[in-house]
This record gives sequence, C-alpha cells and structure tokens, in this order.
Amino acid sequence: MKREKKTSNHILRQAADFRPNPPVSSGDTVSDAECNKMTTQLETGSDHAVDEGYQTGHMEKQRGSDSFDAARNSGDQHADFGLGADSLESLNALDILGRGVKKLVLAIDGLRQLGVENFVLPLPKIVVVGDQSTGKSSVIEAISEIKVPRNVGTCTRCPLEINLREDGAVRSRWECKVSLRKKYIYDISPNNAAAETTSQLTPTKRSSVKATAQSRSRPLGPWVEQDTEEFHFCTLHSKEDVENALFWAQLATLNPGIPHHEYIPCTNMATSQTRQVDFSPNVVRLEISGPQLPNLSFTDLPGIINITEDEEEKYLVKLVKNLVKEYIKAENCIILLALPMTDDAANSTAAGIIKEVGAQSRTVGVLTKPDRMSRGDPYDQWNMMLSGEKYRLGHGYFVCKNPSQASIDKGLDHAQARADEAEFFAKEEPWATKLSLYKERFGTVQLQTALSQKLTMQILSSLPHINEEISRKAKTIDTELAGLPEPPADNLPMTIMQKLNNFSRELQQYLDGGYPCNSFQKNWNNLAEQFTNAIALSHPMIIVSDPSEMVPGCQDEPGDYGDVLMHTPGTPTPRRPQTQAIDLDTDDDVPVCKPEPIPFPPRKRSAPSNTGTPQSIPKKKLRMVDLPPFTTTKGLARKFKMPEIREIIQDAHVAGIPDQVDPKAIVRMCQAGVEHWDKPMTEFLQSTGGMLRTMVSERFTASFGTLKHTALFTEASDIINGFINGILEEQRQAAQRAYQLEVSSPLTMNKKALSHEREQAAKTILKKRRNVRIAAYFDALEARTGKVITELERIKKMPAMTDELLGPDPFSKELDVMSTVRGYYECAASRFVDTICLSLKAEMFVRCGDVHTDLIKDLGIMQQDANDRCARLMAEDPQREIKRAQLKKEKETLRQAQEWLAGLAGESTEA
Repeated sequence: MKREKKTSNHILRQAADFRPNPPVSSGDTVSDAECNKMTTQLETGSDHAVDEGYQTGHMEKQRGSDSFDAARNSGDQHADFGLGADSLESLNALDILGRGVKKLVLAIDGLRQLGVENFVLPLPKIVVVGDQSTGKSSVIEAISEIKVPRNVGTCTRCPLEINLREDGAVRSRWECKVSLRKKYIYDISPNNAAAETTSQLTPTKRSSVKATAQSRSRPLGPWVEQDTEEFHFCTLHSKEDVENALFWAQLATLNPGIPHHEYIPCTNMATSQTRQVDFSPNVVRLEISGPQLPNLSFTDLPGIINITEDEEEKYLVKLVKNLVKEYIKAENCIILLALPMTDDAANSTAAGIIKEVGAQSRTVGVLTKPDRMSRGDPYDQWNMMLSGEKYRLGHGYFVCKNPSQASIDKGLDHAQARADEAEFFAKEEPWATKLSLYKERFGTVQLQTALSQKLTMQILSSLPHINEEISRKAKTIDTELAGLPEPPADNLPMTIMQKLNNFSRELQQYLDGGYPCNSFQKNWNNLAEQFTNAIALSHPMIIVSDPSEMVPGCQDEPGDYGDVLMHTPGTPTPRRPQTQAIDLDTDDDVPVCKPEPIPFPPRKRSAPSNTGTPQSIPKKKLRMVDLPPFTTTKGLARKFKMPEIREIIQDAHVAGIPDQVDPKAIVRMCQAGVEHWDKPMTEFLQSTGGMLRTMVSERFTASFGTLKHTALFTEASDIINGFINGILEEQRQAAQRAYQLEVSSPLTMNKKALSHEREQAAKTILKKRRNVRIAAYFDALEARTGKVITELERIKKMPAMTDELLGPDPFSKELDVMSTVRGYYECAASRFVDTICLSLKAEMFVRCGDVHTDLIKDLGIMQQDANDRCARLMAEDPQREIKRAQLKKEKETLRQAQEWLAGLAGESTEA
C-alpha cells in the first residue's frame, strides 16, 4: 500500500513538473502543493479534489461584497482571476487543460489507441452531454480550438471523439487524422421488424423503422453491435479544414448503406448531402497532434431530443437517450453536463438521465449562455446551484460564455474569445457583483483547469484497476490459447504415432494398476466386492414354521416381522412361532418377534466392562443391509416354505425305497436358488463397461485433447468406442455361458467344501427350528391347561426342553434338504463370482492393449498415402484458426498495454 501511494505521488509530481512553457498564471498548472493534496484525497477516497469553492459557497457569502469592492477599486479588471490582459492574449488554453497530466493521459490514450477499451474495460475519459441546443458544441470548440458543424441541420448526430496528442518533434506541425469507427451495423431486416436492409438504403430513401423498438437486448433499436472496424477518412494539416471534414465524416456515418469513401473531401463533388438515418452510434474520431497540445481524450455526444418531426422516427428519442446511458454508465467516466441559462435547469432531460444512472457524483455542470440573460432576470436558481443548495452535482458547476455564431462568422479567434469572456464576468451583472464569490468557477480557463485536475485524479484512481483487468484478461487469453495450440506442420505420421504411443502407454499403466495410476483398478476391485456380496447375500432362505403347528388364536398378523432374524441371547423366548424366513448368517437362537412387555423388578446396573462376552456383545455377521448391494438384487433371494419343499420332494419321488429323497428334488431347488444371478451379473458387467469407457476416454483426452476439433480426434474416438463395444460384447457372451451352466446343471467336485457348508447350514437351521418348536410347545401347553406361562417361566424351562419331550420333527427331511441346497449355493456362488471376475481381468483388461493396433490400422497412418491422410486428419476447423488469430492479436495488444503501464510506473519510480 505504501509503495502504491509513493508511486501515485511520483506520477502526480512528474505530471505537474512536465511543463513545455513557463506557467503564465498561478492557476494554470497542478502545483506540488496541489499534487500532495490530490494524492491525499485519492488515498482517502475523496472525489472532490478541486471543489473547494463549491463546498464552501455558504462561507464565502459574507466575504463576497468586500472582495468585489476590492477588485473594482483596484482598477485591474482581471485581478480576480490572476490573469493580466497580455497573458490572456498569449494564453494557450489547451496547454492549461493538459499541462500536468500529459504523462498520464498519454498512457491512457495509448491504451485506447491499442484497442484495449474494446475488450477489457472502459478507460477514463470526459463525455460531454446535454439537451439539444444547450451550447455543448461551443464548449467543445472552446476546449479544443477546432470548429464543429453548427449550421441548422448539421448538429452533432453521432458521437464525436477528439484525441489530442502532443508531438514534441523539432519540426512537428499540426495534424488531424479523421477516421470512422464502426462498432454498430444498421439492421432493419425482417427479424428486426422492418423490411429493408442496409444495402437497400439509398440517399433518397430514408429508412422507415416505425416498428423497430428498443429493448434490453437491443437498446439502440436497429443498431446492432458487431466487431469494431475503423476506416481512415482523411488527414488534415489546417484547423480551417476541420469543420468541413467533420460535416462529411458525419454524413458518411449517417449513410450506412453507402461506401464511406464517397464522402471524402475533394472526391465528393457528386455525392448527395441527404441522410439515410438521423442519428448513429458509430463514432467520428479525430486524432489531433502537434506542438503544445495536451494529451487528452473527450467525447461529444448527440444532444438529447424529446420529440421528432416525423412520427415514424420517434424511436430516435429513446435511441439517443440509450446511447448517452451507454457512455456515462462507466464508473471512470467524467461527465460534463451542459445547461443553458436561458431555460430552467429542472427541464433538462440530460440531467434526469444522469440521475437515473446514478452518476451525479462524477458530473461537472457547465452553465452556458450567461449573456442571454436579460438584465433584471432573477438569478436565485443559479446562485443556489453554484452554492450547492439545489441540483447538486459531485463536482459543482462552472459558467462559460462563448461567442455567438455571428461573432465566429466575423473571424473571432479563440484568444480574443477568452479575453471577451473574462471581461464579461469582470464587468457584467450579477457576475461581477452578487455572484462574484464564485468567480473561481467563471470562464473556460477555470473549467479547463478543473477538468485537467479531475481527469488526473480519475486516471490515477483507475490505473490499478486497469492494470488488474489487463492482467486478468491476459491470463484468460493464455488459457484459451492453450486450448487452441498450433497444429503440427511437419512429419504428421510421426506426430500422430507419438500421440498414439503415449496414449497406449498411459492406458496400460492404468490397466496394470500400479501407483499412481491405480484409481481404475482400485475402483473396479470395490465394484467386484459389491458384486460378490450381492451374490452371497441373496442366498436361498427357509421359513422354519408352519401354520399347521400354531395353536388357534396365537397366529401373528401378516407382515409383523422383517426378513432378517436378529436376537440377542437372554431375550425372552417369543410366545408364538413365526411364519418367517430365517437368515442363516446369524447365530440367533430364536426368530424375530416383538414380545409383550414384561414388568421386571428393578435391579442394579453393573458397571460397563471393557471385556465383552458373547452375552454382552453379540457377534454380528455381515448382512445384506450392511453393504450397498446392487439395485437389482433386492428381494431376489428365494424363500422356501417347508410344505413347499415337501411338495418338491414328493414330485421327484419314484417307486422304490420309502422315505428317501430323490436327487432331482435337490437339483430343482439348487436351480431355483441361483436363477436370479443374471441380474446382478448384468449390472456388474454394465458398471465395469462404464468404468472402462470413462478411464479410456480420460486417457485418450489427455493425449489427444488439443486436437478435439480435428477429424483425427473424431475418428480415433469412434474406433476406440467400437473396440470397447466389441470386447464388452465378448464378455457378456462369456458371462452368459457361465450363468447358463450354473442354472442348467448344478455340479461341484469340491466335496470337502460342500460338506463343510452343509454342516454349517444344518446347524443354524436346526437350532432355529428347535426354538420355534419350543415356543409352539409352550403355547399348546397354555391352551391345554388354561394357565398363562410368563416369559420368565419360559426362559427358566428352556434348558429342560429335550428332544424327547418335543418329539420327532415332522419336517426333518425338508430341513435336511434345505441344508444341502444352502451348502451347494455357497460353493456355486464362490465359483460363479470367480469365473466372471477372472474373465474380465484376465481377458478383457488384457485385450484393451490391442486398441493401439486397431487405431494404427483403421486410421491408415502407415499406408502408402499416409501423408495425405494424416493431413486430412489433422486439418482443424477454420473457425478455430480465426479464433486463435483473434486471441493472438488481443494478446499482443495486452502485451503492449502492459509495456505502457510498466513504462509509466518505471518513470514514476525514477522520479
């Protein structure tokens, strides 16, 4: 922050000390004291650096009459201004306006010349606005010393940008280059609610745009923004030629359907002076250079109108207003508002627009035509405006008197006009009397000095943001250019082959899964684990109770119980048997139920123990709800009822030895237990295919991403997609064959594994079946004796419940068959999962490496016509080439802009 303050101070001091000629008065430059004062105000955020008279108007009222008397008695008519008559004659007002800010304004003008304003941000400038016929053009002439067209019908009808630049060469001469900047195209096509086009406009056929209306998207009606074009119009070396050149340049702008060169002076003898349009947002630009000129840029906008002669052209009222808004909305724009003293200030449409935009704080008011006030006219309004009591503006008001058109026609020069202006304010009422306390705001010289200071402050406050925006834009362009690299020009087959080799190498690294390229294999292993769990947890289940065993009145309502059996040892035995499938992955003693609450006597809680026991911390095995299963496996597990198993056994029984189970019954149940595997298998294959496509696409983009807009990228992508589709189809068919084998012919040669799994299943099934039978025994006992057996009594009697007491289980054969089916399922599931996963990893992933061969073959980069084919493949979209050229041009512009700013900062540091 300290460095920024120091730099700003250096720039101000250097600007203040840069004086081609000695100062001619005490008020014509930015002094060192003013430099320090302005810097302090800049650092504190003040935007009223030169408004002391405006801010202290009330305090000066008491001293006003004394000051006037002293000035009158001194005999020096110009004493109040610090300017002698001789000085006024030789005073170069342009030097006053630019002196002290030349370095700063030159830098901003340089940025504007480079075109930075077209695509970065608006640059600091002065914009002159006002209603039509308010004296705006006179103010412009007074500031710039050039004459603008002022005859009836030739007022400002398009923005006039005036750029003043000093030429310090020894033999330099005054020069004015006139150019036309075309940022908008005149569009009255059918889409714009009219029937004509620009090319159809003729000098004798005025455009009819009655149906064209401004909108937020098109605030300028038929004028549509386009890429900016600039055309040289003419070059002048005499100030006397400016007025005529401006007339024809403006006429060329107002005839968008006619080539501009037909309006160039000396070649336009046969050109009509009629207009196709009345106003244009396109700019007539003057670049004036010469000795003793300030470096300054300001724009005169068309006067705001409220009514048109032709009803069909009433849209022009809003067009001009929107054009003014477009210019003054920039925060770093200083607005010079012209208000004639021949009209009430409250009637100013321009002032209303400034208020609407919220730009009063950066507006300077200039009151024109003070000589038109008749003696005795009330001046209270102007007094209150000058003092800040009424229609307050951020930078206050100045009063300027410019010569009449008749005086100009008689040859009145600029120096004499300024002398007459000073004499007018020194002698005429009420300026020399009642309003003399505001004398520091009377005259064009005072306005020029204030504008100079204000522009200095505006540039200084804007430079950091301009530099920041230029740097940000430069980074954005670099990023865009990185995505638009130059296409290779030499040995295209080798270039393509190198990219293919790089792609193949990276692809193989991700397929192998070594760090750091292990993301694909890691994610696929997680997917395979989910597939394994989906198969394992959808095993067949058995309902270990039967309605025939239930005591009347003890049946449960359907749906009272969940699918998974959970029970902690020590929980009271349920009162009723369950018609519920059991989960063989738990060691629970009883099926799920919600027993009636039993009042237990209060007992003392024991302190928690760190050593768990099977009773205090139940062992919980993995269940289906503990993992994110495949969506297609939910509810697929086959649930068998014991009567259903008995029926299957009976259906398969043939005459022979009684009480034997035919193996066909077991085969049938094994087939039913695995027939749902095709659904998780399909989802697993699809998910694997999606993961593979994503990984291959990422690797391909990493190698070929810079060629996205070439035929090579498109064709190679198609080849890769076709290749992946092919290997995925191979795996789908292989997996389908494995599935059909499992469903059609249950088989295992792993007797040891089958025996183990069968024993584990039998242990769990018989244990849960016994708990159900005990609950049914107690219920039957209650029904027979009429005595209720409490839950505590049931728990106490459970150890005494022997198999002899319960008797033989009528479903023992069915339970035995279910144990075999469940044991086989575990063996088959393990085999099926291994087969599918092994095929993917050992076949499909390995086959992916062959895509390199397919690419070389199908792209044809090794064929006899390889050079021509590669040239076609690498040819880029012409629009990309145009875009890249445009970005390069903008980058060069920004580079030069950064050099401008760096040079300015370097000079200020050296100072």
